[in-house]
Amino acid sequence: MFHRTKTVSIYPLEEDRFLIEAVLQDEIHDVHVEVEIVHPALEIVAARSQVRNGPFTSVCDLTQPNMQGLIGMRVSRGFTQQARAVVGGPGGCHRVSELIVEVAQAAYQLHFVRFFGERPAIERRAEDVPVERREAVMKVIPGMRNTCFSYNEENDGLIAGSSKLRLREQVMPRRMVP
Repeated sequence: MFHRTKTVSIYPLEEDRFLIEAVLQDEIHDVHVEVEIVHPALEIVAARSQVRNGPFTSVCDLTQPNMQGLIGMRVSRGFTQQARAVVGGPGGCHRVSELIVEVAQAAYQLHFVRFFGERPAIERRAEDVPVERREAVMKVIPGMRNTCFSYNEENDGLIAGSSKLRLREQVMPRRMVP
């Protein structure tokens, strides 16, 4: 009866600059958001959106200038609420706002992508030790502390019994930005 698809992709542009592209599509909507971000600060340096199809496509797309309000923001605690206030609400687009949440989650994932991607091949093939991996992540990405159940300091004792991580090989694609 209803199907909605969201896709999020991250493309490297330069050494520490990445393009995060998010797309939402369903029977009515075809909405695209692109945010350029600098890692590890996770600062937004460019942002754009396009409503390619929507309830009132050309009117809905008039909200695109709101994206400029994201430039200079950093993805950190409180970002989602602040960003949704800029691109959503009565002067914005709810679907763009929805995609900004996806962009923020992907931006934070960059920490992990780069952390695991920079591990030497021999280390990547070694047997995973969850306690050691968690300690290494907390050292390199201190902002993870107490953000979820697994990284909650009160659950330190549970990690030793955790299942081992299975890394999937990925090749980061390239995409040119107009």
